[in-house]
Amino acid sequence: MRLETIAWRGLRARPLRTALTVTGVALGVAVVSATLITSASADRAVQAAAAEMLGRADLRVRAFRDEGFTPRSVQTLRSLPGVVAAAPVSERRLVVSTAPGPREQVFNLLVIGLEAAAEREIRDPRVVAGVFLSADSPTDAVVSRSWASDHGLVLGDELLLTGRVPSAAPLRIVGMIDQSGFGALNQGAVALVSRKTLDTSFEIPAPVSYVDIDIGAAREADVVAALDRAMTEPFVVETKADAAAQLGRAQASFAGISFLFGLVALVVGAFLVGNALAMTVAERMREIGLLRAAGATGRQVLGLFLRQGAAFGLAGAALGTLLGVGLAAAMIGFLGSTRAVLVGGLPLDPGALLLAFGLGFVVAMLGAAVPALRAAGLAPLEALRPSQQTSRALGGRLRWLVLLELAVVFAGLLLYPLRRGATPIIPILLSLALLVGGAVAAAFVLDPLGRVVGRPFEWFFGAEGLLGRANLARDRVRTGLTIGALMIGLAAVVAIGAVAESTRATADRWVASVVPGGHAIRLGIAVDAEQLRPTFEATDGLQAASPIVEFPAVITAGTKQEQVSAAGIDPTVFQDAGALLFRDGNRAEAFQALRDGGAVLIPDGLAQREGFQVGDILRVGLPGAKSQTFAVAGILSYTLPGRTPEGSLLISLADARDHFGETASSLWAMVPKPNMSASAFDSSVAKTAASLAGEALTAGELASELSRSLDGLIGLFDALALIAVVVAGLGIVNTLSVGVSERVREIAILRSHGMTVGQVQAMVVAEAAIMGAIGGLAAIVTGLAVGWTMLGASGGGESGGFAVPWALLAIVILVGTGVAALAGLYPARVAGSLPIVRSLKRME
Repeated sequence: MRLETIAWRGLRARPLRTALTVTGVALGVAVVSATLITSASADRAVQAAAAEMLGRADLRVRAFRDEGFTPRSVQTLRSLPGVVAAAPVSERRLVVSTAPGPREQVFNLLVIGLEAAAEREIRDPRVVAGVFLSADSPTDAVVSRSWASDHGLVLGDELLLTGRVPSAAPLRIVGMIDQSGFGALNQGAVALVSRKTLDTSFEIPAPVSYVDIDIGAAREADVVAALDRAMTEPFVVETKADAAAQLGRAQASFAGISFLFGLVALVVGAFLVGNALAMTVAERMREIGLLRAAGATGRQVLGLFLRQGAAFGLAGAALGTLLGVGLAAAMIGFLGSTRAVLVGGLPLDPGALLLAFGLGFVVAMLGAAVPALRAAGLAPLEALRPSQQTSRALGGRLRWLVLLELAVVFAGLLLYPLRRGATPIIPILLSLALLVGGAVAAAFVLDPLGRVVGRPFEWFFGAEGLLGRANLARDRVRTGLTIGALMIGLAAVVAIGAVAESTRATADRWVASVVPGGHAIRLGIAVDAEQLRPTFEATDGLQAASPIVEFPAVITAGTKQEQVSAAGIDPTVFQDAGALLFRDGNRAEAFQALRDGGAVLIPDGLAQREGFQVGDILRVGLPGAKSQTFAVAGILSYTLPGRTPEGSLLISLADARDHFGETASSLWAMVPKPNMSASAFDSSVAKTAASLAGEALTAGELASELSRSLDGLIGLFDALALIAVVVAGLGIVNTLSVGVSERVREIAILRSHGMTVGQVQAMVVAEAAIMGAIGGLAAIVTGLAVGWTMLGASGGGESGGFAVPWALLAIVILVGTGVAALAGLYPARVAGSLPIVRSLKRME
């Protein structure tokens, strides 16, 4: 008989184990292929959105200052040599409402002003319903279809701009665009209108934020040189690659975490295959001895089990690749509905599907390698007399497993198409090491944990619980690895929950620390602070209204220059309100230094990246102007958001005015009187904001908005982690089924002494539930360690602290116990149906 026939016969002889193992591999491959497809969809959507956003424009000339370009600068851009077409774009954040009445809705929108004629020379808008803007219809508005659908708006509905002049007519929705180009901005909450309409609807015209230019056949370097010569206002030149990079900031972190879950799925799949074949080797020990005695070589035995591993890999990879397409479609649909990540379409790249298939096959073969090598190394006499074996030490039996998992991770890192520069590889590797290490450690702590965790089950199940706990120690490696696989999936849930909880706590602390009094008003454009101060100070219940003057700047440290965001604040208002959290520096001394002038507070991220310390000297200036010397008075854990990821440098309002001539503010902090009720002050601030066509902000609303944007991604990653839990559940079915088959005679003896079918089933279910509870407890420890590692990689651990999701920890133990108990139902049914007499006749 050929060895291939023996291999296939062995798989057919154990249909349940074969089916469960193939399903486990398939689910792991499905996660890998789904993350590959979804990441490709996100990348394609970003590139498409950036390309459509610039259209035929080769360059985007963005105003360096928030005040935007003057009409003269726009005309200068249009008249430059080589410029074929130029489309100026205005932006203004506004509060927009529907028609008054019982169904009135209020939104915060990014309203974009366009010139219809110039726009058609640069872009071909993808209108999915209605028509685009018309130059002879100033009341037209085009919105994102997804945003309109979310709010129940249709073509023909009216939109009212809050704070518009009395003569301004309502806008009417005439068209809808998809989630690309302008529709990709602000998570789809955008409205396109005529630039002239946006100017005439308010007393202060909207600034031109940027101009997209088509340079035809001209050389980019020549046009940029002409810009430098002709422009008198500071500007920044951007390309399509720059636009894609800005849109893709969220995609990079999504791709990195998806990569982690792909590797987690591979690791759990390897556990399942390795454990399944290890059980097969143990069951077929005598058969292996007979083959060796009949002349089969160790190499032939190795090939026998590798063929079975190849069968698992091929079947599981093929099924998993198909399942992955469906899972990817679900993931893309979910992300598209939440708009947490920009996605578009279902790109079925043959290379990505082939890679997922190949990774699944490689993992299955690596999982089969350890038990196959063990079988090949068995001497004929040793295999024929298994009861005479001297069991290898636990550490020796696990050494090859650790090497296997390292090989799986290395294969994933080598083959997974990941942008290494955008993803923190070291924290991912450390997280995987913790997961694998925790899984291996489960075998070593099985006995002590089993005694502790088993007590409640002994109280609940009685003698059946005691027997179930004792059965765990029959094969510590097999049981430990089964628990370890379950632990990996549950630990991933704990890690993501810890990161989410810590991020929410960070968001709460950040918003509370940078918004004095917990209230603020954001205007659509920056206006001279003294001009509007009387209006703000007339707010009922107000103790202090403090303008925050934001402006872009350049810092110089040695010979290095860097663009940063800066903001002028009133140090007295911020100090009295208890705002700002200092990582380094004396709080009182820092605020006094701001009042004295020549001092700056810098964000922690910038300080760590550049090595700045309190007392260091920075030179801060405007582009093309003389820089001023500032001393670092403090380093902030959190600061006001800015154009750069680290946030804004903070100086005093007096320094912003005297050194840089900055007096215009679009953001005001509103501090209530001590005895003012929160609801009454909310109403007063909203009334003032509406009179100025601004947006009322509260710390609670900002924190909730940040949490909502996070919850969608967290839910998706939890679902991916739970797939790993399901795979581990299949492993529990395998392990318990083998345990039942090994204990047939023992179960029959118990039945002959009066144990009922229900008691036998309770014993097996109790064994499974104890395994799940142990896995849950181990997952808590490992998951918290992984979460701390992931949080530290993003810098969140230092600034916001590590928050433990206590409720989630209890849920994880319950889920682990429940999944394991459900997995034990089938083996329990098999154990209860064993015939007593026939089982007693079986030889050990």
